[in-house]
Amino acid sequence: MLSAYITLHLLGVIVWVGGMFFAHMALRPAAVEVLEPPQRLPLMKRTLDRFFPWVWVAIGLILLSGYAILIGILGAKAGVYVHIMHSIALIMVALFCYIYFLPYKQMGRHLQGGDLPAAGAQLLIIRRMIGINLVLGLVTTVIGAAKPF
Repeated sequence: MLSAYITLHLLGVIVWVGGMFFAHMALRPAAVEVLEPPQRLPLMKRTLDRFFPWVWVAIGLILLSGYAILIGILGAKAGVYVHIMHSIALIMVALFCYIYFLPYKQMGRHLQGGDLPAAGAQLLIIRRMIGINLVLGLVTTVIGAAKPF
C-alpha cells in the first residue's frame, strides 16, 4: 500500500511543481518575447484556466496520500523531514488558495472589462506567488528525496 500512496503523492507533485516550473521558466518568458500584452494576458489567463483544475487534483492527491502515509503507515515513526515537508505543503496550499481566489479571479474580471493594466498587475502578483511556491516545492522535493534528518 505504501508504494501506491507514494506513487499518487509523486504524481501530484510532478503535476503541480512541474507545471509551475514550465509556466514560470518557459511559457511566460517566451510569451513576453513574442506577444504584446493584449495577446499575452489572455494567453496566460487561459493557460491558468487549464492548469489550475489540475493543481486542485494534485493538491488532493498530495494531501490524501501524504496523510495516508503519515497517519496510516508512519505514525509516530515519521522523521522530522516528514513534518517539515508537511508544513511546507500546507504553506504552498495556502499560497495557491490566495492566488486562485484573489489575483487570478481579479485578473479574469479585469480582462473581461478590458482593463489590461489592472489584469497585468494581477498577473504580476500571480507570477511572484507562483515563484515562491515553485521554490518551496523544489525545496520540499529535495528534502523528500534526501531525507536529511
